[in-house]
Amino acid sequence: MSLTNPNRRRLTVVAIAASLVAIVGGTLAFAHGGGGHHGPAGRGTKDHLGHMQAMLTKIGATDTQKAQIENLLEPALEEMKAAHDAHSAAFKQFHDEITAPSIDRARIESLRAGQLKSLDEASKRLVTAISDAAEVLSPEQRAALAQQMTKHHGG
Repeated sequence: MSLTNPNRRRLTVVAIAASLVAIVGGTLAFAHGGGGHHGPAGRGTKDHLGHMQAMLTKIGATDTQKAQIENLLEPALEEMKAAHDAHSAAFKQFHDEITAPSIDRARIESLRAGQLKSLDEASKRLVTAISDAAEVLSPEQRAALAQQMTKHHGG
């Protein structure tokens, strides 16, 4: 069945979208401090990039493609790490506010809104970087990557 078949194309698009969601979700978990079956999120950006490089090798990405993708994703992952660090600091401030002798609801709301804005901006940049990275690969490589990620995540 060729990629020109509408059903095959739809399946490929769905698989790629699901893979991107898995990447974003995993990266958000990384930024938030979770780890899931990949171990502690504190492994760092380099470990996550190394895992990505291994996946790219499996799908036949060239060294040039791998370098381009790493250059696109590394700053976005670092930004998510910075967002995590800022979130930890804000959480401490939130804790201080709710245990203070008087409750400053405006300050608490400001902390909440600031965190939403910060994480939203970082996640937008991450999705842009992922989209840019996906464009480095051919449609066939993206389909192969979707298969690898599905297999890796137990699908």
